[in-house]
Amino acid sequence: GIRRGRLVLADGVSHVAKNLDCELIVDMATLTGAQGISSGVQHALIIATDEDLEKAAVVAGKESGDLVLPGIFAPEILIHEFDSEFADMRNSVKNRGNAQSSCAGLFIHRHLTHSGYTGRWMHVDMAYPAMMGDHATGYGVGLLSTLLQHPASAL
Repeated sequence: GIRRGRLVLADGVSHVAKNLDCELIVDMATLTGAQGISSGVQHALIIATDEDLEKAAVVAGKESGDLVLPGIFAPEILIHEFDSEFADMRNSVKNRGNAQSSCAGLFIHRHLTHSGYTGRWMHVDMAYPAMMGDHATGYGVGLLSTLLQHPASAL
């Protein structure tokens, strides 16, 4: 169902944060239809905890052909979209017009940091470039392969 996938993804990154000794976590998903509105049909939307990682992803996207466009990473502003009167947090934004794709990524980030993770993180919302009509494009393989070929110090 809609928005249940982000709960599974949040649980997955939380598990990684708690059980693996990672300096970098990258999650990639067809998370929102809003991604196409934010970054178009050929570019995935990324949000990252630091600019060097974001820049490395843009370069890797250009080199691999799996293009990315940085979105808004502003948890201090956008996380309030998930405020709830009844639950710890909502699983969808209150205002669908407020950076919806970036907010969906911040939902994942909130779970990650709640798990105690302090390392580097990047979210890739690839809803549109992952499909061409009824066919999967393989989007993301080239992006991650190229990004991870760089020395850890470059990331």
